[in-house]
Amino acid sequence: MGASDVRIGFIGAGNMAEAMAGALISSGKVQSRQLTLCDIRKDRLTHLETQYNVHTSTTAAETFAMATTVVLAVKPQGMKPLLEDLRSKGVYRTDRRKQVITIAAGLPLSFYEEIFYTGMAPHFAKRLPILRVMPNTPALVLAGMSGLCGNCHATDSDMDLAESILSSMGDVLRVTEEQMDGVTAISGSGPAYFFYLVETMVNTAIELGFDKDQAHRLALATLNGSAKLLLASDEDPATLRKKVTSPGGTTEAAINEMAAQNVPEGIRQGILAAAKKSRDLSRSL
Repeated sequence: MGASDVRIGFIGAGNMAEAMAGALISSGKVQSRQLTLCDIRKDRLTHLETQYNVHTSTTAAETFAMATTVVLAVKPQGMKPLLEDLRSKGVYRTDRRKQVITIAAGLPLSFYEEIFYTGMAPHFAKRLPILRVMPNTPALVLAGMSGLCGNCHATDSDMDLAESILSSMGDVLRVTEEQMDGVTAISGSGPAYFFYLVETMVNTAIELGFDKDQAHRLALATLNGSAKLLLASDEDPATLRKKVTSPGGTTEAAINEMAAQNVPEGIRQGILAAAKKSRDLSRSL
């Protein structure tokens, strides 16, 4: 990354694409002139040009053709017509190696391979590795967690390049595609679990007599501090929990009641339901 010949083209210029582009620029991994963001919304492109001084385009085929790395950042339901249109324009047969990184949820590598490689000579296919990424919304504040896997044509260099792009907006974990449903359930959907906890804590604090601003401060500062303590500690969450839970105390009363209400099992079943839904969505395509 950072070489002058690198050209990253984003097809789809929504919030996640903007987060990735902004992070790449602020990290110094690429210059703004090395990025092109493509979208059908001209007002969106005007914003990106003004904010980041990047190139923009309304033509997906042009963006795909000029890029050395293509990031597919459109909604899953719009992916098939986009890719079939690009195939009709012949942009997949390239004389130079081109990584394709998709951040669309739920679409397996086989979905892309069928569109990209059908009728393509093997030497062209080898030049077009496909990498699948599951980011999450904290990437918007450079605190994301992304799962990354690649298809059979993705080399170690391809994976390193993708990881370098993704690491500009948070942590990256290389996984197998079979683990992607788990990534979706834990880190992809995980922020919603956290927000659900915060929502519950805030509402309960209000019930206990605090106003909304006070409730937010109490909950957010507590959770933020707890996360920092966990990250800085060599001890696991269970050990830290036990240290806070004095026998016969208030914390023990809360933990016992949560256990009696089967809260841990509810969380577990919720995560498993998310993983199952991810698998079901992939199979239905």
